[in-house]
Amino acid sequence: MFFKPIIALMAMVVGFVSAGAVSYPRPSIYNKSAHFSLKVNGTDMYTVSYAGFDYVHLSMDEGYPTEFRIAVTDQKSVDTYYISPRNLSIEATKQGKELVFSLTEAQYLIVKINDEKEFVIMVDPAEVDVPDPSADGVYNVLDYNADDSGKSVTKGIQDAIDAASKKPGSTVYVPPGLYQIGNLLIRNQTSLYLAGGSVLRFTGNPSDYKTLYSKSDIGPGTWWIQTEFGSTDIKVYGRGTIDGNGYNTRKNKFMADLLVPVGTKNFECDGIIVRDSSFWAVTPIQVHDALLTNLKILDRHDVTQNDGVDVVESQRVTVRRAIAIANDDSFSAKTWPYKVGTTVPYPYSPKPQYDILFDNCIAWTTCFGYKIGQGVWEVQDNVTFQNSVVYDGGVGIGIHHEFGSETASNITFENIDIEHLHGTPGGFGTWLAVYVQDSHEGVGPVTDVTIKNIRARQKGARNAFIQGHNESSIVSGVTISDVYMYENTTAATTLEEMTAYNTTWSKDIKIINS
Repeated sequence: MFFKPIIALMAMVVGFVSAGAVSYPRPSIYNKSAHFSLKVNGTDMYTVSYAGFDYVHLSMDEGYPTEFRIAVTDQKSVDTYYISPRNLSIEATKQGKELVFSLTEAQYLIVKINDEKEFVIMVDPAEVDVPDPSADGVYNVLDYNADDSGKSVTKGIQDAIDAASKKPGSTVYVPPGLYQIGNLLIRNQTSLYLAGGSVLRFTGNPSDYKTLYSKSDIGPGTWWIQTEFGSTDIKVYGRGTIDGNGYNTRKNKFMADLLVPVGTKNFECDGIIVRDSSFWAVTPIQVHDALLTNLKILDRHDVTQNDGVDVVESQRVTVRRAIAIANDDSFSAKTWPYKVGTTVPYPYSPKPQYDILFDNCIAWTTCFGYKIGQGVWEVQDNVTFQNSVVYDGGVGIGIHHEFGSETASNITFENIDIEHLHGTPGGFGTWLAVYVQDSHEGVGPVTDVTIKNIRARQKGARNAFIQGHNESSIVSGVTISDVYMYENTTAATTLEEMTAYNTTWSKDIKIINS
């Protein structure tokens, strides 16, 4: 039901190729998993050890069965297993130390075996638009003396971008290797391609970066990789990695938004890994028309405020086929006040946010899986979260109207499977929180909310919220249909069956099951 197939042909890429699958070289700074190995059609893939979970990234041809064999390398056998998304109903078999299954379509999976930490398997469709690094209009960063050894902070990538920008429509090519870089500005009508096995690495040293803002509870910060203000037609793509080195950066009392399309139009991002953010990982800010696809955000659970994707004051933005693992919110939409704290570097005055779509996503967080807020300083209208999964979270889906006095309207949560919930972030801890909270920075209404075809396999630590604050900040016009609690096969017919007992300052709540 989720993750529709994307038609693709096998392209020539740098990596280890088996029949129909490509495994990308493991960068030298990463260790292989000590817990898992993976063979695809009999060929070993490059696993990566990480904090809290291990992972592997590959691309595959679609349309015919491809065999996956996960082995637990430090245990005698596979005794128990869990494969998310559950709604894919992947049939697996236990064969001694191996768990075996087949895929015909590229999927992002979270696999739990025995008492091991999770193993995240990220399978993308085969690449179809790999640039030739020697072709006209393609600027290889090695030709601009970029250091691919990671031994120094290199300017070569920025130099290549600056050169490419003089010929609109050009592409900057980053081959496999480790590149430590300072702030990077992607120029107007320029594409940045990260080959599989390439890593752009944040140094973690504040002196290497421009301080652009400060947040009172954390300290100074920067936008690491951003678009040029007033730009159009920028694309960031490939199978490489943007590594924020966030755990060490926060130790140095500094932080960074990692990938920031800002003040730009017609932006695209496809296929990359973004990992270890020290603050918000991917933040489209005041963007008009953007498409982010095949996006893999792998943040740590022990670094706070490291949201996955935060769409801010933007219009017509789609995030499709993405996984976001984070301590803080996985996927959210926000609007903020003018020139305060993290908004100081914003290029324009505050903008309304509308026509935002999150589609075919997987969330794993200690906070909200899919969320509006906390900031609603400007109107947020027509925001949809659909066809998605919460592997684990504190709150499954919700609207947290805490800051600002504008309206959140026409908000849809549809076709979402909430698999696990734990904890009480912000005092919530529930499958559904539509809530107006007074933190003395404004309150406002929430209106016209659709909650449709939701599977809440757990209710969370607390009951659900559909709750305003006062007569000027009411939650109204909520239409609920086909909510399935726990493993029930019939939809809930009352708010009580949905554990929605918190409904003060709300009105016009309707349950209309199909």
